[in-house]
Amino acid sequence: MQIPAGITNEALWLKNCRKIRARALDLLKGRLGVIETARAMLPLAYWTKVEGEPEFLLFRAIASETDDLPVGDVREHWATDALEREDLRIEAAEEFWREKALSAAEGLVERYQWTARRTDT
Repeated sequence: MQIPAGITNEALWLKNCRKIRARALDLLKGRLGVIETARAMLPLAYWTKVEGEPEFLLFRAIASETDDLPVGDVREHWATDALEREDLRIEAAEEFWREKALSAAEGLVERYQWTARRTDT
C-alpha cells in the first residue's frame, strides 16, 4: 500500500494501519463488539487518510447510528436501570449491523495483511 498524500509521519501511519488490522481482527475474534469496533475505526481511518473507503463508510454509519448508546468505558457512569434499558438497544444494533461489519472486517484484515508481523498470523 502506498502512503497517501499528506502523510508526513510514515512510522505513525504504519502504526495506525496495523491498528486497523488489529481492530478488525478483534471484531472477527469476538474481542470487540460491532459498535466498539466502529468507534475505534473512525480516528484510524482519518489518520491514515482512508475514511472514504467503503468499509470505513460503513463503520462511520454504524458509529453515527449508535452514538448515543453506552458502550465501553462510559458504562461506568450510567445507572444500572438505564444500562438494562440501553442494553436492549445495543443488542439490537449489534445484531442489525453484525453481518456487514464482519464482512468489512474480513476485507480490512486481507487488505492490511501487509502490516502483519510474523507472530500476528
